[in-house]
Amino acid sequence: MQGSLSQPKIFISYSGTSPQHEHWVLDLAERLSSDGVIVVLDKWDLREGQDKHAFMEQTVHDETIQKIIVICERGYQEKANDRRGGVGTETQLISKQVYEKTGQAKFIPVVREYDEHGKACMPHFMASRIYIDLSSDETFEENYQKLVRNLYEKPLLKRPALGTAPAYIIDDDQVQTKTSRKIKRDQRRPHKRTPERSGG
Repeated sequence: MQGSLSQPKIFISYSGTSPQHEHWVLDLAERLSSDGVIVVLDKWDLREGQDKHAFMEQTVHDETIQKIIVICERGYQEKANDRRGGVGTETQLISKQVYEKTGQAKFIPVVREYDEHGKACMPHFMASRIYIDLSSDETFEENYQKLVRNLYEKPLLKRPALGTAPAYIIDDDQVQTKTSRKIKRDQRRPHKRTPERSGG
């Protein structure tokens, strides 16, 4: 890693909706890892004999994890809203933090699917959050970069450096002088006479 840029550590929360979806999540995790992101994923970090609920709770509350990516699609949405399965357990843990710490940006919804009405498939507890759309091949690369920038806290658009107040704010005399000059110039200008109309 060049310079002093620290490697972000994240956890990916998702639903095992289908083998295809699990493969998609694994591909995303591998690509993030190749881009220097430390990814905590159940497939890599949860072993036989371990308690999966304890793993989820420990991961969600782990202070070394800066961001939690929530992969939002129909399966996750339904399980989260109904509080079913492992997703339901994670939802109880995550939603508690979301509701109690609404000002934080630790939880990033990543949308992979939209419903028949064109609405992002997001659980109720994240419905008002700004999300990153990775549902389309056409915009995937652009939005993936947006995700990585978010994780590294290196946004494309940055707030400009704050300057100083302009002279006309700092120097009251300068403002008064300019104003007085303008008034005097206006007073010296001859008034234009409106030409009289001749009767027809």
